Amino acid sequence: MKIKNEVITIKNGKKIYEFNNLILNEYLSRFIKKQLSEEDVHNADTLTDLSYLLIKFDTPIENITPEKTILNNEFDIVFIFVKSKVQDVGPNQISVKYIYDDSETIFDYNKNTSEGIKIEDYYGRKVAMLGFNGYWTSYNASRIPVCAVLDVSNMNIYLQENQKFSVTRKDIITTDSIFKSSDINKIPGPTHISPLDNKAVITPNELWNDEHNAAINGEDKSFGILYSIGLGYNESKIDKEFIIGKDVQIDTNNAELIISDITEEFTKYLYYPSSNKYPNNLLYPTKENYKYVIFKYKVWQNILSGTYENPINAMTDTGFYYLQSIPLDKFGKLNFKIKYERG
Repeated sequence: MKIKNEVITIKNGKKIYEFNNLILNEYLSRFIKKQLSEEDVHNADTLTDLSYLLIKFDTPIENITPEKTILNNEFDIVFIFVKSKVQDVGPNQISVKYIYDDSETIFDYNKNTSEGIKIEDYYGRKVAMLGFNGYWTSYNASRIPVCAVLDVSNMNIYLQENQKFSVTRKDIITTDSIFKSSDINKIPGPTHISPLDNKAVITPNELWNDEHNAAINGEDKSFGILYSIGLGYNESKIDKEFIIGKDVQIDTNNAELIISDITEEFTKYLYYPSSNKYPNNLLYPTKENYKYVIFKYKVWQNILSGTYENPINAMTDTGFYYLQSIPLDKFGKLNFKIKYERG
């Protein structure tokens, strides 16, 4: 998987600037973590939706490398709500576009509040650095690393009265794997590398209360979680399956997914109804080698049930799934290292 920041566009009044930002290792590692457990998809360190724009004024953060950990509260302010975000999902490419602007609610990390904070409070300040994250709150500001940064300190961008300030971000995520879905309309692409959540594959439930004329609605999102690794003769069918956590273990190393020691006897005899149906005792058909390693992702969804007074939310295997297949070019004991990298 490769993630590329196609463009960051800054509009400040009539001036327009275009850049590419630095994607940090933190962001790559989140794509690894979010696909490994249905219980962890709501954790802050698995959020890949970059809905929050951070701004550092006057001077940039120094000595930035892709490996560096940069925290939210190293910035001065954050726009709490994104103005808009749109995701386009295909079998091998996902694009996502965010628009942030100065009309959104602002939280000030130095003052530790959003109450009474307005963009006008920062007029005359130089924008030195932008940050992007899927999490913003002050409570965990010192714990949650930023996912991407952009140093604009040499551009002399100042917030000024009567000059609208906005930022647009567009990312493209690609994969070379062959994608097969159990329902292409509900699961049009690999959801585990989609920055925004996939829509619910089962219609969300609603719990209604007539007395209060109110309702609780189920979540309209679903998640692809890695279930097994298989071997097959074509990209659409697993012939030999290894269940994660049971038959095979997965390790992670920053932006790498590591699967070790999958062992399979690749050449097997075919069975025939009669011993007379082959040319001689030295020549007989054999089963061909497996041609694909296939990753199976089950699609999970938080299903709402119970009553309005006693709602129950349960992360549930929906029965939907998708496959990611990679041509196999070696045999014997298999070790896979799947790297998530910048495009």
